[in-house]
Amino acid sequence: MTPFDPGPPRLVLENAEGRLSLWPVWRDIPAGWEVRFGPAPYEACAIRLEAGRG
Repeated sequence: MTPFDPGPPRLVLENAEGRLSLWPVWRDIPAGWEVRFGPAPYEACAIRLEAGRG
């Protein structure tokens, strides 16, 4: 399993600089990042991530 497999639920994280990241729920959230969306299916998180970049 890798962080890019479409199966497990995901999170959308944001750091203090406003950068967004798609993150699997089974991994620890890195210091300095906060959950902005999820947990949700990969597709929903990917849509939210792209919307946040636009």
